[in-house]
Amino acid sequence: MKRFLVSLMVLGLVVGLMGCGDSSTPEEKAEVEAHWIIERTGEIRTLNDSGRALFTNVLIKDNEVIVTYQLAEESLTEGKNLYRQTFDRDLHGGNDEKIIINVDKEGPVDWNGDLGDHKLVLVDDSIYLLAILKGEGQAAIVKYDDSFNYRTGPIMIGSSDETKERHEDMGFTSDGENLYAQFFSQPDHDDPSTWGAAVYRLNEALEETGSSIIKPESGSFVTGTSVVFVPTDQMGFEEERLQSFSTNRDYGSAERVGIQTFAYDLGLNIINGSTRVIIERELDTYFPVGPSWNETHQLWIVGYTMEIAEGEHGDPKRSQEIGPSFVTIFDKDWREVDTLPLNNGDPAFRVMTQTVDGDIYVVYDEMDRKGSVSNSRARIEHLRILSS
Repeated sequence: MKRFLVSLMVLGLVVGLMGCGDSSTPEEKAEVEAHWIIERTGEIRTLNDSGRALFTNVLIKDNEVIVTYQLAEESLTEGKNLYRQTFDRDLHGGNDEKIIINVDKEGPVDWNGDLGDHKLVLVDDSIYLLAILKGEGQAAIVKYDDSFNYRTGPIMIGSSDETKERHEDMGFTSDGENLYAQFFSQPDHDDPSTWGAAVYRLNEALEETGSSIIKPESGSFVTGTSVVFVPTDQMGFEEERLQSFSTNRDYGSAERVGIQTFAYDLGLNIINGSTRVIIERELDTYFPVGPSWNETHQLWIVGYTMEIAEGEHGDPKRSQEIGPSFVTIFDKDWREVDTLPLNNGDPAFRVMTQTVDGDIYVVYDEMDRKGSVSNSRARIEHLRILSS
């Protein structure tokens, strides 16, 4: 009961302080709030009937919503097969669960009994998987068709020096012609000024065509990352760009951990003046792993997870209780439109989003950082954007 009450207290506090970190004037806030209404539609859908679900992803192709998730056994270090379900845009369907990666089955990719952290990108009729392979020092990219039939790979990408480049919680996006993989460069673990985004560009043949270490103009780049491609003349930008999201401080920082964003061009150079903190709360915030942007309404959708309680802030060895997750919607000028709690305020992690037209699809799982949840659900929620 105590944990439930703390969760409700945090939820109420966050909802009551949704404008925290937003520098908009009261008049600007009123204008933003009047322009859009964000509504939930239907019930939260649970994807797995049993087991321990984690690492949920969502893709949109035409009128089909494709959701993938892993199911784990007792151990989270092996056996995490990947499953798929498909829905229509109103989330009807979803009764066609299919295993798309069996980590114990022989095939063109040797999964060595497990599939680690991963991201998916849909480009035309192809799906690209960026993943950590068990026993490999680099990350891997595997290409499938849009029905998850194998095409080619794995292509290894990233530094093999795992002490200086971490591949967990990777970012992954495409500009329609190239793929961009983003990892956490940490050459000196004790000096945040050395940390940055290790970015690798690959062409359609999955050949590496460029790489760079990119640092935000302020704050530090920290794992729990994502990157989104934005074309010219979208979201108020005059140039093509790759918009990166991460926490602005490391776990255990003496200052509050928030969510920041910065951008770099397709030549992998920082865009001056693009760095800003977009989410600051009264508790630490983590894991902005799956933001997206809506072309129809020119809105950002950013999911993240908050601490469930104050704890011993500033102590890097403390046992962090990470709990409720949220989605915050911003306009193109980074003014907050709305913030919505996920999973009815219960713990949720690894929030991924996709959006098209007036629809926002949000997926997440309930597996905590320590893997102590015995019956974790993978879930999907459907939000709708309405113009007033």
